[in-house]
Amino acid sequence: MKVLGISFGRKNGNTDILVKEALFGAKELGAEITFINTCGKSIKPCVGCFACAGGREKGKEANCVIKDDLPFIDNAIMDADAVIVGAPVYSVGPTGQLKCMIDRMGLGHDRAFSDAFNKKRIEEGKTGSELLDERLFKDRYLGLISVGGATEENWTAMGLPNMHLFSFSMQTPVVDHVNAFDLNTCISPVLNEKLIARVNMLGKNVTGAIGSPDKYAVEWKGDKPGTCPMCHNDILQIKEGIKVECPVCGIKGTLSIIDGEIKANFPEEQFEHSRMRYGGVLDHFNELSTIGERIPDEIKAKAGSIGEKLEKYKEIDSAL
Repeated sequence: MKVLGISFGRKNGNTDILVKEALFGAKELGAEITFINTCGKSIKPCVGCFACAGGREKGKEANCVIKDDLPFIDNAIMDADAVIVGAPVYSVGPTGQLKCMIDRMGLGHDRAFSDAFNKKRIEEGKTGSELLDERLFKDRYLGLISVGGATEENWTAMGLPNMHLFSFSMQTPVVDHVNAFDLNTCISPVLNEKLIARVNMLGKNVTGAIGSPDKYAVEWKGDKPGTCPMCHNDILQIKEGIKVECPVCGIKGTLSIIDGEIKANFPEEQFEHSRMRYGGVLDHFNELSTIGERIPDEIKAKAGSIGEKLEKYKEIDSAL
């Protein structure tokens, strides 16, 4: 069992401490542990070139074309059976470096895209190294630790929901998550024995899921079930009337008031269309494939008028 811990916080800071404590918990169950601090690493933003997906569609391995430290981190994730990610919250949500990594790995690691490209290669008679890296199809499990100094939990409210975005493309179920806030008051997390014990247990919970016969049936180990039954977060997007959606995992439901308490109700048929499930990413793959098939003809039909309409935007140059 290989468990990787990734910290997006300052070296030897609060996030490092909590991720390492979770790794201690994993090690107690016999896991081989690895730790990476990204703070001094270069993870550049995605530029939207689609080389990662386009190259694979053409039969290439096609890794990201941007040259920085992400390939080292990516390879460590691919080797791991479970990943524990910790990120500090500076402005209500996690640090931008984490989002850069999520954006960069998203399309290139998308399970539905990878399945489609690999199936195409198999149908063409390709085998062995001609197929996609088999680690793209490996089941992994994820633990998340959001780390904030604010005494009010709502100042860290977007920490965990945004961290969950890391789980979708590779279909890596989140087994447990912890929102560690109010750390300014306790001075250092090592003085908060309850928190230290909790993240140690998170490490055990994530490690204990490794090897499960059905990754989607793994028991949720968080402190509370959450409003959403799929991602276990507590934020909802109110749509028309009583309709609601989970902005994190995408399932749709309705609101009701029972005995003066607001309840969110999600039908089970929605679960398979969550971004937490393969059906959800497959829905997105099919949507994008349909667009990709339609757009070339539309571009040909409208090419002349598009060029004319774009001219005025060239008059304003970037200030940098």
